[in-house]
Amino acid sequence: MECSRRAALTAGGAALALPLVGRASAHPEPYEPRDSVAVAGATEAVVGPDGTTVFVAATTGFAVVDASDPADLTVLAERRGILADRENGPLTGIHDVTVRGSRLAVVGPANAGSPSALLLYDVSDPANPVREAVYETEYPIHNCFLTDSHAYLTANHSDRRELAIVDVSGTPREVARWGAADENPAWLDVPGFLWSCHDVYVRNEVAYVAHWDAGTWLLDVSDPADPAVISHIAPHDPVDLADAPTRQGYELPGNHHYAAPNDDASVLAVNSEAWETTPEDDRTGGPGGITLYDITDPATPRELAHIPAPETADPGLRGTWTTSHNFELTDGRLYTSWYQGGVKLFDVRDPAEPFELAWWRQPAEAAFWTARAAEGCFVASSYAGVPDGARGALYAFPDHAGYQPDAPSLTATTTNATTTARNTTTTRPAGTTADTTESASSGSTPGFGVLAGLAGLAGLAGAAGVARWLGDEPNS
Repeated sequence: MECSRRAALTAGGAALALPLVGRASAHPEPYEPRDSVAVAGATEAVVGPDGTTVFVAATTGFAVVDASDPADLTVLAERRGILADRENGPLTGIHDVTVRGSRLAVVGPANAGSPSALLLYDVSDPANPVREAVYETEYPIHNCFLTDSHAYLTANHSDRRELAIVDVSGTPREVARWGAADENPAWLDVPGFLWSCHDVYVRNEVAYVAHWDAGTWLLDVSDPADPAVISHIAPHDPVDLADAPTRQGYELPGNHHYAAPNDDASVLAVNSEAWETTPEDDRTGGPGGITLYDITDPATPRELAHIPAPETADPGLRGTWTTSHNFELTDGRLYTSWYQGGVKLFDVRDPAEPFELAWWRQPAEAAFWTARAAEGCFVASSYAGVPDGARGALYAFPDHAGYQPDAPSLTATTTNATTTARNTTTTRPAGTTADTTESASSGSTPGFGVLAGLAGLAGLAGAAGVARWLGDEPNS
């Protein structure tokens, strides 16, 4: 690894002004999906380099959808029963796929289970995915990211929460492991579900690792075999969590669920997946939102703005879920999913003042897992597990400002769904250390397996169903 690169990445930077979150005025035309297509078990969705081919993780397999005409989504291929020939097969719990060029990575199970594996497919013909390689692991893989030469896998064991880096330029082989405990061994004294390595994104030789209550870490991976910390957005000191109750895994602050930069890596979005389990305590709870950071100097992330989750009459685990889930930050726009809270589109050309362009929700029909930019539209996957009766499907939405007439209310007291969204001002300490402390306004979300811990929360009905959704331990 070149020392000059790390030196540059850890250089100092300047503070920016802090923001307001706004909302666009109503668009005269009704805002609604262009089309949707059923995909059983749909979870994550990613868009191929052509902008029109969508790959959908589907719990028991994956699907490929043609979105070249957003008004006529078409399933091109499905693969189910993957690794059915293996002991304890087939592979299930497939909650993530990632694509790079003509190569697709499929991983699972998201939570504890067997077999566990990374699979690589040639998708140069999207209608005929061809399996190229299988890399079996001893750990579940909740999420992954694929570059030209390496796969980055979440690797959560009973005693360690880590990122595994696998060279996939030939026969897949692991070249490195990294986790928060490598930087601070005090994390080893914290219950594992509180600091799961939940997700990873890689751009320009920097990995952005969402590590739940251990926060978000920026790693220099110019040498993937030797990852090194650039900076850390820290919601907690591990010493304060050694005896934390189970509910800590569901509530703010913390719960860093996904982190991804914009196109030039000058702005970082970090979301939190969180619920309210202690309504008597206004200092914590949920739902979690999305926080934007200036990372023009990646060594000193500085908070710019916080986008709160849609308000809900019941932010608890038994209520209407409006916490943030997966998103995409690209081309001056932020495409966001909020489970039953729907999808929202923001103009973030000025990241200090995110501007809401459109919001669509139908909480009895759809619970959105992700939102992704595509050619002439954006796509969003709906997960059938929240609420009961929601569709497993892929939707296509207009990529412009709009207004949903007769939008369902998410709150008991709101009768007009077009009321102006709350403006939220955020603040950021002026320090310039590599460890950035997350402000109390920042939201976060439970990582992989989070809801499984519900069984340990007394008085929460429906815990068994939520546990089945997320697996054996907190973090989704």
